[in-house]
Amino acid sequence: MLLSIPLKTSKRIDIETPLKKWVDSSHPQYRADQLSSDLKRLNAIRADLSESIASSSSHAYALTNSALNDLTEYHACLVECLNHGFPSDSRDADVNGTMDAKLQFKWKNAFVEFDGNDDDALTPQSRTHFTYERVCILWNIAALYSYKAMNEADWTTKDGRTIVHKSYSVAAHIFRHMKYLLKETKESNLSPDLYGDSLEMCQCMCLAQGQIAAYEALKLKLVDPNVTSSTYTLLSKVSAGVAEHANRALEASQALSIKDHKSSKAWGGHLKVMSMLYHARAEFLQSQVERRESNYGNEIARLERAVNMAREGIEFMKLEGFVKIPDGPASLGKIPHNLKSLLKNAKERKRLIVDENTRIYMTTVPDPNSMDKIVGSDVMQYDGKQDSELPPEFMPVSLTRPLFTSISFVRK
Repeated sequence: MLLSIPLKTSKRIDIETPLKKWVDSSHPQYRADQLSSDLKRLNAIRADLSESIASSSSHAYALTNSALNDLTEYHACLVECLNHGFPSDSRDADVNGTMDAKLQFKWKNAFVEFDGNDDDALTPQSRTHFTYERVCILWNIAALYSYKAMNEADWTTKDGRTIVHKSYSVAAHIFRHMKYLLKETKESNLSPDLYGDSLEMCQCMCLAQGQIAAYEALKLKLVDPNVTSSTYTLLSKVSAGVAEHANRALEASQALSIKDHKSSKAWGGHLKVMSMLYHARAEFLQSQVERRESNYGNEIARLERAVNMAREGIEFMKLEGFVKIPDGPASLGKIPHNLKSLLKNAKERKRLIVDENTRIYMTTVPDPNSMDKIVGSDVMQYDGKQDSELPPEFMPVSLTRPLFTSISFVRK
């Protein structure tokens, strides 16, 4: 039912030696011997991460090996290094000494399984600066947050759904911030997973899947015998909101920069069907509002739209290739089953109400295509000003062992 964001992997490399060389040759203030323990720490954390993040699908193994904590600490350390004058972008790599020091951070495309290459054959992208390393670390943090939301939170409880919502919100925020960082550095020739359109696709996918948790929570209220039309209306809007987030992710997946990559095609197909499912659900729920308010002609038109959308989704799935194993909790079901179940219920209700309307109500049925579009309600909203910021838990202030505390401020 849900998509899983793959991990970026990197082979174990020694960054301590080139960083020592770079500090001694190029840092305006410090000597390598002043930073010995700090550089060892950076090297050790990165080495652990290269082991715990073993493949693009090793989320469970990574979490078992404390990779999320290590990633968070390492990211905070990288930010602190940038705050202390370490190389921030590749524009001046030829003059800032990083090339001479042979400093290279290498990461593979996260969508390796879609590239037709096995892990060992895939050529990693390398850069000589800390912002690139930050972006790749942030990708993995977001991927693990989204995985925890799908597989470690209990979608059937209020507390579990709260965790899901928060985890997807954090992941979406991180992808926005990655776009901001790469835009600021004007980095080019990156691997396709770091293109702006790919990051937009992942961000909107997280928003869509986070909103599904809100849909699942509100859906529980329908079992109340005293449920009101307003609950159906709100649930219809939340369902439409899921579809709208999925549509934005779909649009990003079809952008020219990544349109021809296998990962884009696979995700695009799945996102389109997800959009169809939740648009159809929105129409079916709105038909229940019309039914309760005795607007039987409108109910029939809404049911017709739900039937057409569900049928279109089922037919589309026969034509397109999809991500092999969409992830997520069993309580959400599988998209093909959900579409077929919705189609069956909508057709049965339509058959009954058409018969009743013909014999009893004789209400005019409007053209289904003329019905007002259901405008989605967005429960994953954010302040766009946050794009240039990350929560404190990812920043140096969170470090229980701060960096650079042993530096004596004697200049070179």
